[in-house]
Amino acid sequence: MLAAAVLFGCAKSDSAPKDTTAQAVTGEATQAAAKAEDKAGEQAAVSAAYPEKEIQCIVTAAAGGGTDAMARAVCTPLEKTLGKAIVIINNGSASGLVGMGDISQAAADGYTLGVFSNTDVANFVYGASECDFTTDDFTYIAGLNTTGDILVLKKGSDMKNLDDFVSKAKEKPGELTIALPSAIQNLSLDLMNEKMGIVTTGVVYEGGNKVLADLLGGHIEAGILSAKFISQAQEQDLTVLGIMLGDRLGTFPDISTFSEQGYDIVNPAVRMLVGPKGLPESVVNVLVENLKQGYEGEIKESVSNIDEEPALLTGADLDAFLKEDFAMREAMLKK
Repeated sequence: MLAAAVLFGCAKSDSAPKDTTAQAVTGEATQAAAKAEDKAGEQAAVSAAYPEKEIQCIVTAAAGGGTDAMARAVCTPLEKTLGKAIVIINNGSASGLVGMGDISQAAADGYTLGVFSNTDVANFVYGASECDFTTDDFTYIAGLNTTGDILVLKKGSDMKNLDDFVSKAKEKPGELTIALPSAIQNLSLDLMNEKMGIVTTGVVYEGGNKVLADLLGGHIEAGILSAKFISQAQEQDLTVLGIMLGDRLGTFPDISTFSEQGYDIVNPAVRMLVGPKGLPESVVNVLVENLKQGYEGEIKESVSNIDEEPALLTGADLDAFLKEDFAMREAMLKK
């Protein structure tokens, strides 16, 4: 052991010998403790001061859509408890790709945040040919809601349940057409085809309202929509065959999951409050604590009022969800 120590020391002859006396070691430990204390003090000071000015929140979708509605439902009450304005900036250019890039490149000081979903960012990172960011280029502060896609039949359909749907799809492979509000829903369609052992054809529309209109007019056999359309579908006597989540939504407890009906199809969408990579822990803590306060009161009510399921997900729970979810999406989208 002595020889090894001498040889190691010779290999770094341009370095001064390290003092390993008890006094020196104690001194280093004291310095390390002092640095840690200083860092904690600095973070506490940031926590106490943040926010000192208005916050910009980039929503990676146009005004009036589901992501925009969620951002406003959360940020309007949140700015009251933070004591500073949160300015919503809608940037849905290139389906949100530009807005996500802006968030990833912003200064990590807490004054540029964003709202997008796990499905949005994964589709770009794993499915787009040109994407200048990765899933690691963001700080994921909190999940704001839980939702999922639903499968809805056209008005007057002779199908009554998922088994009828599967039987019809198997009778004529590839001929059953499914309306999709955007290209993002292609993953839900792929999961259905894979798990159900069927072949269907997706037709991408320009938004959920147009899908709903064609279902009401009987112009397409079925459509995949987000859960926010459940109320409208039910009011128009359309049949909702199921939702692609592990559990039923509390806001729509009468809609059964695909899993309950024997088809293991789970594709959760969680809209999240995010920031650029490297957001200080102290800033994240301030935001999370204020969100927790809001989800016990005004934010919870505000989110419920737009027919969304309020579900705050933070810290290790959010990290674990995203790790599993991104792995699933990467495997599906890179096939």
